[in-house]
Amino acid sequence: MRFTSAALLALALLSFDGIDPVHAYVSSGPFQLPLQHAVPSTSMGNMQRIWATKVCSPGVRSMTRLCMASTDDDDDDDDDALDNNNNNNNDNNLEVIKTFVTARLRLRLPPKLVSLIEEFLSKLYNARMVILSFVAGIMITSAAIFVPVYNQVENLSEPITLFETILNDIDRGYVDEVDTNKLFETGVNAMLRSLDPYTEFEGKQDAVALNESIEGKYGGVGLVISGATPRDIAKLTKPKVVTTTPPTTTSTTPAAASSANLEADNEDEDDESLQERLDEQKIIAKVQSQGIRVVSAFEGYAFDYGMRVGDKLVAIGDMPVIPTTTTVEDVRNHLRGEPGTFVDVSFERMGVNDVQTVSIPRTVVKIRDVKLAKLLGNPSDGIGYIQLSGFASDAGREMRNAILSLQRQSEDASGGEQSLQGLILDLRGNPGGLLTGAVDVASLIVPKNSDIVAARGRGFPGILYRSRVDPILNDKTKLAVLINGGTASAAEIVTGAIQDLDVGVVIGSDRSFGKGLVQNVEELPFDTALKFTVAKYYTPSGRCIQGINYSEGGGKDSEDGGRYTANKVATKDQASFYTKSGREVKDGGGIEADFKVSAPKASALEVTLLRSGIISEFAAQWSKTHELTNNFDVDEITYKEFQTFVSQKQKDGDIKLEALYYGPLNDLRRSLKLSGYKGSTKELENLQASIVREVQRDFEKYRKDIKEDIAQGILARYLPESMLIDRSIQTDQQVLAALKLVRNDRQYETLLTKGSSTDQQMQASNTLTAASAKGEETGASLKMKW
Repeated sequence: MRFTSAALLALALLSFDGIDPVHAYVSSGPFQLPLQHAVPSTSMGNMQRIWATKVCSPGVRSMTRLCMASTDDDDDDDDDALDNNNNNNNDNNLEVIKTFVTARLRLRLPPKLVSLIEEFLSKLYNARMVILSFVAGIMITSAAIFVPVYNQVENLSEPITLFETILNDIDRGYVDEVDTNKLFETGVNAMLRSLDPYTEFEGKQDAVALNESIEGKYGGVGLVISGATPRDIAKLTKPKVVTTTPPTTTSTTPAAASSANLEADNEDEDDESLQERLDEQKIIAKVQSQGIRVVSAFEGYAFDYGMRVGDKLVAIGDMPVIPTTTTVEDVRNHLRGEPGTFVDVSFERMGVNDVQTVSIPRTVVKIRDVKLAKLLGNPSDGIGYIQLSGFASDAGREMRNAILSLQRQSEDASGGEQSLQGLILDLRGNPGGLLTGAVDVASLIVPKNSDIVAARGRGFPGILYRSRVDPILNDKTKLAVLINGGTASAAEIVTGAIQDLDVGVVIGSDRSFGKGLVQNVEELPFDTALKFTVAKYYTPSGRCIQGINYSEGGGKDSEDGGRYTANKVATKDQASFYTKSGREVKDGGGIEADFKVSAPKASALEVTLLRSGIISEFAAQWSKTHELTNNFDVDEITYKEFQTFVSQKQKDGDIKLEALYYGPLNDLRRSLKLSGYKGSTKELENLQASIVREVQRDFEKYRKDIKEDIAQGILARYLPESMLIDRSIQTDQQVLAALKLVRNDRQYETLLTKGSSTDQQMQASNTLTAASAKGEETGASLKMKW
């Protein structure tokens, strides 16, 4: 049965008009209209299958329905033809009804009202078409959305079900009790490790630490501590030894017992591997015996309450710090808490008798990205220096305040005659941070409406960040950016924008790290998080400076433990791009310095001394018998004392001067032993002794550098971080070279136009425009975490 709104309205109006709907039709004939309202015969033919139904009960008028009914069962062919005809000419039927209804209405109602009703009937028909189109659109859209989603869910359902089933089976039936949480993390980490080194699952503690690094703040007292971790203590836990030999009554030392246990558990382990494990345990035991110590105390927080580097924590509130059982995590959890509360910290300091206790308020500790901002040389010259160590959420605000402060200092020093003339931005060792932090910093430097960075990925909406504000750094202020191999990620975004837009000179020994990947941090249930790579970023010239291409590894038969494969971008594969003024720059492999200045290379001895922590140990011993004076410097007497201290540690086995080569030497020794080359093994022993003698000669060769390291270690026990940085840059060769460059207008301008030409400038303009347009195709304003 088929009904139409217009037909129902027509019958209702006829009833309203006082006409019995049943009598409006001939019961066995076609629909007849009065003569004055007759319609063309072609339309009348379409109405032959419209019949009136009877009233429900005699004497009572009820709503009458129009329906499509068969007039005769004898003519099936006619029925089919009429059905098709009726479907094809439905619009004509509606016109017939509308004509009939309006004709009747004109006899009874005012013309204006009739016009309104005619308009309503017309819109009613149009509305029906709109509704049908809307419903059809919903169906098509739903199919476009849900069919791919269904396919994706279908593809994921099998591995998810298998993973859950395997985990349940192991948990239920494995021979020993297992930790399913640990198994889960192992499986997930192995899966993510097959993609790239930056995609990681963050457990509860790791997620908290990651969020703190992103936000740049946490609730605590502002202390950085070091000591044994739960993993270290687990390594020191001796496994049970199962033996069939009778017990001996011979007394043994703890070290001997540890060695015996290891030998019993590793009968097939070679001597070199066993010695490596013993050395590792010895180092961990040493760290554990030293307890929990302060590595850094932040200015404005714990430093202001008297805490210093090297202090040994004895108690946190009511919790005693026991070296053999208390871990770094235990102490950290007690130091942190609700801002506004206080915590008592008890500690020991070498050279000071008795235990000291200070009460420190817990507060929201903001980890500052700007470590130092000051004028270099003569203040009237107006040359500023800013060390930016990261890109947390407040990096832009800190950078802005630092630049404004330097501008005011420069104006005051020159009597208001000039503002900041030059700025050295030190990004060496800056590992990056938030993408938005990098954009905020760049916006303070680059011209208004300049592209800063674009990011694109497979399932990632294209992002183009463009500066919408005027820079606070005057365009006449000469800018030099210091980089090294540790300058990465967000720091490379800022460096790339400055280089591509020709607003500053990049200074360094070679290239930056070359990380052109964007990671997003997705919060997961149970206070965990997933950090995964979602896109690559591109500098204003359109280049991606990613230095290594990662490919997915894994699979049942994979090599290298299922890890990703990494291929460094070859020099021949690096494409050319052009800066705004037409200078050629390359993609792949980081940002190359415009002005090369070699950085001093640390000797093998210096690296070993710094890594071992022996300089800090000597500084602690020195502070027992010495007092810090003005203009402190490490003299020859102090330097000889240090050499004697290192020699004694070497004899005690606490330090190996050949530590940098110890691993390769052990690998070679193991290979020679397996091959049966005893003579070569003996020569290897002689080689190791020769290396030790060579390294010892570095005490004289690199005397100046080692003295500076000793001085920094001693001063760290007395001075805040900013003063230590200020002291170090006074003799920093790259800082001094940058200072000289920004003072030389001619050399500075030459570097910014080096290799440029009119054709290259036009090509650079086209490159920048193309890169901008490509980013704007799917531009979105998203905040990504790195």
